[in-house]
Amino acid sequence: MTASYPDLSRTDTLPKLLRYNAQNWPQETALREKQFGIWESFSWQDYNDKVKSLACGLKELGIGAGDVVALIGDNRPDWVMGEIAAHSVGAASIGLYRDILNEEVMYLIDYSEAKVVLAEDEEQVDKLLALEDRIPSVRYIVYSDPRGMRKYEDPRLVLAAELCQRGDELLAKTPSAYDDLVDATKGEDLAILCTTSG
Repeated sequence: MTASYPDLSRTDTLPKLLRYNAQNWPQETALREKQFGIWESFSWQDYNDKVKSLACGLKELGIGAGDVVALIGDNRPDWVMGEIAAHSVGAASIGLYRDILNEEVMYLIDYSEAKVVLAEDEEQVDKLLALEDRIPSVRYIVYSDPRGMRKYEDPRLVLAAELCQRGDELLAKTPSAYDDLVDATKGEDLAILCTTSG
């Protein structure tokens, strides 16, 4: 399928560009990830659908323009999808590298006043929970990998699949919810807080 180049105002943010690609090349491969030695592919439609669910889930948590979403873990599709979902609701994102020390986590979350942290797995959640009340801005810790998480009872914990389910419920009630969010994004808005290691 051949698509014409869009009006730049329709693709001036990553959420808008993702939606455009999903509309024009839905079955083309957008992302790949190796799982147990086998490459798993995600089409533009898969990618957009996951971002849509996550974004609407974040909206249901009360996250929106002016908020910050932190991400901690490996460079994986979950990270990229979470980051674009944050941008879709008008929030900025800040990335925390996987082997970051607890004190650095505390500093960056405190500095950015992140309300939500998208954490890959138990190892990353442990860092956040160890900080206890020293990261008061964090309302929710959303984790992707549920292995090892059954022992925790912190009320801030939300499984990513459950967040997506909340988003899908919003979309069932208001089908235009995601498009309305994406249409409201602007290319000049703050999207990513980039920090250095020094």
